[in-house]
Amino acid sequence: MAKFDGIRGQELLEVEDKSESNEITLIFKDNRFLFIKLENGKMVTTSIPE
Repeated sequence: MAKFDGIRGQELLEVEDKSESNEITLIFKDNRFLFIKLENGKMVTTSIPE
């Protein structure tokens, strides 16, 4: 999955759990973020930068 190539092998620095919004944020080295959220029973991910 090319969408996640930028974070593959990167060191995970922190995990933020935002239970009130059903979201988890993974923070990687080099200012890379992966937002994981449940919407209508499906997992939606956003990677910054892509």
